[in-house]
Amino acid sequence: MAKKTAGSKSLKSGNGKAIWLLVSADIVAIVLVLTGFAFTRGAFADLAQSTIIRQLLFAPVGPLIALFLNELLPSGIKASIVFWRFRDALPGHRAFSDYAEADPRIDMAGLKMKIGEIPESPRDQNTCWYRLYQKHQSNVIISDSHKRFLLFRDSSTLTLLIFVIAGVATALSGIPLGLQAVIAGGLAMQFLWLSVSARN
Repeated sequence: MAKKTAGSKSLKSGNGKAIWLLVSADIVAIVLVLTGFAFTRGAFADLAQSTIIRQLLFAPVGPLIALFLNELLPSGIKASIVFWRFRDALPGHRAFSDYAEADPRIDMAGLKMKIGEIPESPRDQNTCWYRLYQKHQSNVIISDSHKRFLLFRDSSTLTLLIFVIAGVATALSGIPLGLQAVIAGGLAMQFLWLSVSARN
């Protein structure tokens, strides 16, 4: 969607706590890998009782920090990261030419009667789709779906940011390549999972 609305900002604010938990968990996991933490059940039980870990995960300012980090990248770049496209990244750019045509539940003739001529260019398709979304965004199913999309989109972009920062930091610090590979591999898998989830 091309424009930000008050509803989108509200949905993003609601995701702040979940995103902060993800960021905190990544930070904790990276530190544990670098310090040679023994990944056993007993060690995890001791870790769960750690006051420092609890304060990090449940810090009152955590959601605010997550929101601040989210605003570092504009929505257009986030869309390109999640959908792996440099141009016309949003699904709305292909709402009618790809998705509507491929969905057997969509009555294209009936749709044309409601919205007029079916748009063809990616820009026109996204504009038309966004207009339809605005009319129905108060629908619980639609708002919940959009909230989940924002959660996975923002989480995946922050994961990529952490991936870059951690990669540079560990390389400059002379961390053994094996540990660098563990951290990079874990974050890469997390990014792939989140970006694919954002598309669904």
